[in-house]
Amino acid sequence: MTPDLRLIRYFVVVAEEGNVTRAAERLHISQPSLSAAIRQLEAQLGVELLARAGRRIEITPAGELLRERGRELLDQADAIVDEVRDRHEAGASRLSLGVSPTARYGIAQRLLVACTTQVPAVMLYTIENTTGALLRDIARGRLDLAITFCAPDPPPGVELVLLDDEATIVHLPTEHPLAARTRLTLEDLKDETILVAATDDSHGFSNHVLSAFAAAGMAPHTLADPYPDLGLQAVRENLGIVIYPRSAFPAELPGSAFIPLTPPVRMPFHLAYRAPPKTTAIRSVLEVARSLEAPRNSKTEDRVR
Repeated sequence: MTPDLRLIRYFVVVAEEGNVTRAAERLHISQPSLSAAIRQLEAQLGVELLARAGRRIEITPAGELLRERGRELLDQADAIVDEVRDRHEAGASRLSLGVSPTARYGIAQRLLVACTTQVPAVMLYTIENTTGALLRDIARGRLDLAITFCAPDPPPGVELVLLDDEATIVHLPTEHPLAARTRLTLEDLKDETILVAATDDSHGFSNHVLSAFAAAGMAPHTLADPYPDLGLQAVRENLGIVIYPRSAFPAELPGSAFIPLTPPVRMPFHLAYRAPPKTTAIRSVLEVARSLEAPRNSKTEDRVR
């Protein structure tokens, strides 16, 4: 008689834990039920898998073999189940895609257009949030994918694919004395108030800005942006200026000037996912993401106002 995979899974957990009580907790079943399942497995195989001495258990040589080969069998069974589900999902899939607001006009649109062309059966439904919140949602399984901006080290189990590494500009009001310049350096900004993120969920952006100044031997005066709009309102109110990717803003934005920095300060966009990717749809989008060029875009650097 070929044993039920469920019984083999139960035994493997007991063998891994070395304790029936801990194994029962891990499997979310009662200890008596687990002990009965192990006895049933032994009866079906006709061998002793666990040697019992009071409350202590020792794995027999046959049990050691089943622990090793049983784990391989279970992994193979899980892979087959995933493959069957993937085949079912390949016809049409719906994925949730988190998007940093910074990416909404640029790389997010590039990825969505590329997916529409290359994997039209995958439907991407977007929701915006800060990078920190997006990474947490990926780790917790609340999102399938997320486009992040200046992501810090991701949580365990979350991996990042580089989408773009964009040169930044200085965003300031058109009436600002520096708005007439065609290029700016960090030295030109030493007397300016630099807007940084107001929350820890966007501290990767702040760190990129402050690190660039530190590398240039400067410590700028900063202000936490009081508005959740990428610095638009704060710049208009002359509270400070923003060092940011040009693609974060619409092509036309009256009242704003966008001046490239020299040498360029670059900020990355990544596609975050929980590893390993579980479905064909997620893997397909990751392939599209990896096929996108992440250019050091001279057009972005040369666009003024």
